Amino acid sequence: MTDFAPTLGLVSKKEKVAEGGEYNLSGERYRENRARLSHFPIVPLSEVAEIIAGQSPPGKSYNDTGIGTPFHQGKTEFGRMFIGDPTKWTTEPQRFAEGGDILMSVRAPVGPVNLTTQRVCIGRGLAAIRTRATRLLTHYAFYVLRILESEITGSAGAAFASINKTDIEKIEIPLPPLEVQQEIVAEIEGYQRVIDGARAVVENYRPQIVIDPGWPMVAIGEVCDRILSGGTPSTKNEEYWKGDIPWITSADIVNIKAAQPRKYITDKAIRESATNLIPRGNIIVVTRVGLGKLFKNEFDVCISQDSQGLIIKNGINADYLVYILRDRVANFKNVSQGSTIQGVTKKQLSELQIPLPPLETQQAIAAEIETERALVDGNRALIKRFEEKIRDAVGRVWGEDESQGTD
Repeated sequence: MTDFAPTLGLVSKKEKVAEGGEYNLSGERYRENRARLSHFPIVPLSEVAEIIAGQSPPGKSYNDTGIGTPFHQGKTEFGRMFIGDPTKWTTEPQRFAEGGDILMSVRAPVGPVNLTTQRVCIGRGLAAIRTRATRLLTHYAFYVLRILESEITGSAGAAFASINKTDIEKIEIPLPPLEVQQEIVAEIEGYQRVIDGARAVVENYRPQIVIDPGWPMVAIGEVCDRILSGGTPSTKNEEYWKGDIPWITSADIVNIKAAQPRKYITDKAIRESATNLIPRGNIIVVTRVGLGKLFKNEFDVCISQDSQGLIIKNGINADYLVYILRDRVANFKNVSQGSTIQGVTKKQLSELQIPLPPLETQQAIAAEIETERALVDGNRALIKRFEEKIRDAVGRVWGEDESQGTD
């Protein structure tokens, strides 16, 4: 690899709020720059790419029947890397992005990028970046711009409302020789293949329980000692809040085995309000807002009125029950009631039928699913690890140190 004298490059950031509440990336009046030290020349995009600002066609030319040119107004159809199928077309296109161009969102949110796969019309919410092939590889530019997204967005605080063609032209990137760009892209794409494979596992995994027709069907109420409703202590009474007992709503439930409480209440709140304490090792079912969410609580927790707590009888495996409920509660919306807040009643939940094998079988099924979940969690960790490797690969062209522990 050819050595280059280190060059200082300036990358624009959001600094201050412009008068009138708008932000501007280039913002000469409010500019604050951060210097980066790179082993390669730092160049503005205007030197190595053409920037095409979007322009929306007349509204009367829009259609959703596929007549004319595919039209993208903003990042609505953005995918992880390539823009998705259009939902609108226009018979009077004004500005074009060609297949292989980089698209950047220029109106809130500012900064996200995607690649085009065909010629499309772009509206005011997008700009196209067309690299000059003799100096800048499209995929190299794409990965660098993706890493710079937080700075383009405005990492000093509130996001920019919009950026324009001139702002994009002033974005500065390191410019290695083409062969070095190719090496970086090849390295990143190798990491990306690992991420894509791991992500496919995470996104497609669903616990499967093969039901033996000989298992008896029982109502949820039959496997519970009690079903406890929730409630919200009065926020006007300070004695109810800032205690040490977690209180959760459906929004705090992350997945079947995880929740992140944001509020804590006191014993007095439990005694004097409609909430209930659900001892650890039981199951919380969201029956209103967030309908169908499940949480097997590994800690004592109080619940809001959006949920019911299943206090499980001895002789029932809680892990088996939460996994078998996962499929059953998916049908809640089919029987939900209420026009403002859809939900199911405690009675409907209590009468929900589930297959119930012997305890030994419940335990074996739960253990198998837990093993599978551990493998899926390993893939999540792999995604995070290799995303960091991508950041390191791009960071090296800026002269930044690699993150530790990613070998």
